[in-house]
Amino acid sequence: MNSDAPVLQNNKQKLDPALYILSLSKLFKDLGTGMLAFLLPLYIIGMDSDIFSDIPIVVRAGIIATVFGLSNAISQPFLGRLSDSLDRRKPFVVIGMIGFTLISFMYANTHNFDHLVMLRMVQGITAGATVPAIVAMVTHMSTTGTRGIAIGMYSTVRGFGFGIGSIIGGVVASYYGFATAFYVSTLLGLASLILISFFVSETHDGTPNKKSTSKPEHGLQFFILAVAMFMMMAGIMIIFAFLPEYETRLNTGEISLSIAVSAYVIVRVLFQTPMGLISDRLGRKRIIAMGLLLNIPIVIGLGHVENVSQLIVLRSIQGISMAAVETPVMALAVDLAGVSVSSRVSTITASQAAGMALGPIMGGLLAGYISFEMPFYICATMLLLSLLLVLAGIKEPLKLKTNNKPT
Repeated sequence: MNSDAPVLQNNKQKLDPALYILSLSKLFKDLGTGMLAFLLPLYIIGMDSDIFSDIPIVVRAGIIATVFGLSNAISQPFLGRLSDSLDRRKPFVVIGMIGFTLISFMYANTHNFDHLVMLRMVQGITAGATVPAIVAMVTHMSTTGTRGIAIGMYSTVRGFGFGIGSIIGGVVASYYGFATAFYVSTLLGLASLILISFFVSETHDGTPNKKSTSKPEHGLQFFILAVAMFMMMAGIMIIFAFLPEYETRLNTGEISLSIAVSAYVIVRVLFQTPMGLISDRLGRKRIIAMGLLLNIPIVIGLGHVENVSQLIVLRSIQGISMAAVETPVMALAVDLAGVSVSSRVSTITASQAAGMALGPIMGGLLAGYISFEMPFYICATMLLLSLLLVLAGIKEPLKLKTNNKPT
């Protein structure tokens, strides 16, 4: 029996304490990630550009978010497979942390939009090295019966860092300037690098036979889960292209906008672990469907807000919808993946990154050249499509159904 695995006592499965150390170690980098996601679309206002000089600001803001998410999405499957083949995760996390830290420092001295786009692309690749590796580490620290709450707890810590990071970024940039905010992000990345390097141990799948136990018929379900994550992230990240436009339309500033951005993450954090626990008890599918359905009217509402208070309220409710989708989707993907967790689950995390990438650029292009409201209606339609796919094509794993039977 693997001594590192959670044990069953009094019919209650306990989480591996190493999971808490891993989550805490990544917290500081997630604070920096939240700062950058919020600050960069505002930092580019007024920047010189040789390539994108005639493009509307909402499109530029979409580009800066897209290059990160797209390079992240493309790199994850390759790096996930490499991680599985080497049966090593920690080196990928360390390399990703180093890239995040160095590039965050370089942002402070970059004043050309074209250069910023290149740096953001490289940073996306380094982020792609960490995501599948960390998901695999969380998986190795949990069992089927605790996977929802384990992923929920890990995502809670991660989401808390991202949400609070946006507020910290807004406050620091408002009072001390963007360069100082980027230096703070650098220090946060350095803190995570040190903690990961010295206090987090390598994990392994512990399975002698390295062949995947994922069945061929699971391929369609992986595709549907990937589509659901893509649609959710597109509908959530779309507003990052509109931060400069919201600033003007709603007559607000960086701090108010940072609260609106963070409201989603903070509420999501509060509901992440409960949603994971509920999905362990009631099944993943129904919770995923509920989250997708809830997000449809929210996305439409984001295109019609008249003041920053409405934006904050809608983003808060959107946090509940994302918690209801992300944790059960990741838990279900791990249940279906077999032992090749990094490579199979990277399909889901890559789709999540792709939604982060294409949501802002789609929103920027449609708003910049058609109408402000159009991208929100398109995102709502995409969410409806993914909901129908989940209802028609997702099945609970038999072992999860068995574990959830009353005793």
